[in-house]
Amino acid sequence: MRLALALALSALVCNAAADWVMVYENDEYIAYADPATVSREGNLVRMSDLIDLKSPQSSPYGKQHASSTAQSEFDCHNSRVRTIAFSLHSGQMGDGGLVETVAESNRWLSVAPGTLLNVLWQLACSQK
Repeated sequence: MRLALALALSALVCNAAADWVMVYENDEYIAYADPATVSREGNLVRMSDLIDLKSPQSSPYGKQHASSTAQSEFDCHNSRVRTIAFSLHSGQMGDGGLVETVAESNRWLSVAPGTLLNVLWQLACSQK
């Protein structure tokens, strides 16, 4: 319960202070990143990102949401990424009620060329 509350508060604070920069757009969503949130430890970089849906969608649990925010960790040496925190929001641009939250995942995903993850990985790993 405390972890969920901490993640929720972190998401709200992050959204209020974020300086989102558009990095990717397709027919379903617009993706943003906040380069000001970059923190580096060796080859690992953390950065916040936001997905703003063009039409609300249902989560795997059937809950409607219009946007999501995440803090991701990027492995700049091995071209992979994992989720540190992830939240679904009822409103656009991370606003509105918190619909769902997910805590840290130990599962790394490969970053494929031409994908949103690749755009975010390139941005995060280019920051000093």
